[in-house]
Amino acid sequence: TAILFSRLLVWDDEGHIEQMIKNTAQDQRLPPNLPPEDFNNLPEKPGVYYFYNEVKKVIYVGKAVNIKKRVASHFSGHKINPQRQHFLRDIYSISFEVCGNELMALLLECTEIKHLWPTYNRALKRFEPKFGLYQYEARNGYKYLAIGKLNKFQSCIEQFSSLHEATNIMRGLAEQFEIDYRFCKYSKPQEGEIFQNNDIKDLPNVLHHNEQVDNAIDFLLNNRPTFAIIEKGRTAHERSCIWIENGHFYGMGYIPLDVAITDPLEVKNYATPYKSNQYIEQLIFAYAEKNPRKVFFNKNLLKSGI
Repeated sequence: TAILFSRLLVWDDEGHIEQMIKNTAQDQRLPPNLPPEDFNNLPEKPGVYYFYNEVKKVIYVGKAVNIKKRVASHFSGHKINPQRQHFLRDIYSISFEVCGNELMALLLECTEIKHLWPTYNRALKRFEPKFGLYQYEARNGYKYLAIGKLNKFQSCIEQFSSLHEATNIMRGLAEQFEIDYRFCKYSKPQEGEIFQNNDIKDLPNVLHHNEQVDNAIDFLLNNRPTFAIIEKGRTAHERSCIWIENGHFYGMGYIPLDVAITDPLEVKNYATPYKSNQYIEQLIFAYAEKNPRKVFFNKNLLKSGI
């Protein structure tokens, strides 16, 4: 049998047998319920991929520089445990969306996980904002800045994923706008709490103080940078664009290569809106700092601090 097989390989000038062997080996590595064509149709490009269960519900979202290679890595490896086996058996189909570059794939992955909340995605779920910056007015008329845990029934000025980050922002505002430290609290007060402070001497003028607090909040809300990140697209006939407006991720999209962009709002018109969060904005600002030549229409991009 071995001799016959070796002769067949020699006679197989077009490589049909070798291809059959490769396909069979590949099929054996795929999840048992996944059609091979779903894997074979995956592109070797940057983007986001989706795993679906038997009832067509998304159970996992991932991003990749090379979609096909990354998906294949889920199915390879020698680590076989009940959790991984259950995950692989739960995969019945795959879909994908090609992106212009890795950053866009990462942003899309984040927004999709937030929107779909897939069963097997765990890492990015940890970046949910937990703290907020609040402003309140005590019974004596003085305004406070305070940091507290997020409450879905109360609106906050800004959200943060960590107490450390929230504290740094509030300290920066207090220093920049010369707000008395006694009016900066690191835990949100209960409703109806009155001014309670052992150090009640030499309080600032209430009108001047409240104006300082209002100016700090106005700065935080209205003086964040607006800019675009523009680079190569999915094909040679387009460019990708990411639009940041007033410090927040607005959306992303693609601009035809033959369209000349001279006005910032033209970029915004090509961007599909997405829901933002602080983790996404951190990714974008870090990328913008490392790739300043890809940043356009920027008037006040701040590298650090507020």
